[in-house]
Amino acid sequence: MADPPEKAGLRNAWGRVAAPYDEMWVAALADYTARGLDLLEPPAAARGLDVACGPGVSTRALRDRTPSGEALGVDFAPEMVERARGRNGEVPGLTFAVDDAEHLSLPDASYDAVTCSFGLMYCYDPRGALAHMARVLRPGGRLMLAVWGRAPRVWWSPAIELVETRAAYYSALCPMIFFFGLPGVLGRMLEEAGLRPVAEETVADPMRFASVEAGVQAALLALPTSGLYAGRLDAAAKAEVRALLTAHVRGCASDEADGVGLASEVVVAVAEKPA
Repeated sequence: MADPPEKAGLRNAWGRVAAPYDEMWVAALADYTARGLDLLEPPAAARGLDVACGPGVSTRALRDRTPSGEALGVDFAPEMVERARGRNGEVPGLTFAVDDAEHLSLPDASYDAVTCSFGLMYCYDPRGALAHMARVLRPGGRLMLAVWGRAPRVWWSPAIELVETRAAYYSALCPMIFFFGLPGVLGRMLEEAGLRPVAEETVADPMRFASVEAGVQAALLALPTSGLYAGRLDAAAKAEVRALLTAHVRGCASDEADGVGLASEVVVAVAEKPA
């Protein structure tokens, strides 16, 4: 069955920003993934799966925690998988493949640890994706999720409305991006998927960028809405969006030794599949 147009459009949008997302976002997200892996505590010999792996940095982080195991990263955007392979080269026990979180082609009960860092929010069918992640876990295995927290506490959140209102386009997915970080939501969804929540933590550490301008660039040029910004806004609208977002981001910024910290909230959760 063909994907709904919205989902196909999202896959294409992520494919178009594979390089800028890698260059502008992954380093800033790495600490949150690391905190989720701390809570996950994967066994050294674990067979791991990283769902919605993007450029593969989160998969490599999982592989580094399982020195005598292996890790597979999957993403529905072929361009992201290609980027992940190019970035990581030949690392023993580290592989990448194109696969869809909502329809994983992998066997039942085949992984000791499954991770999904900043991917669940973009799923067209997040409950279906969670059901598949639970399905591929072995009994006693654990799933780690990292999602954005509440919109007012995430520095880049206004970028969505600023761009979409001027592009006269409203995504079917973007309103859900910050839903999963609301209190109690992840735990309830994990239980619905047949998993037992074992840890959840709200991380309020700021994201770090070289400058306010670097953060604004990341928000406008390296997310799925970037195509709307680049292709549907004229020069005046782009300038207006950039000025408004810059003013907002300055209000979220704190000085850091090597740049700025931008106020952020991320929720990380771990759940176990009953033995």
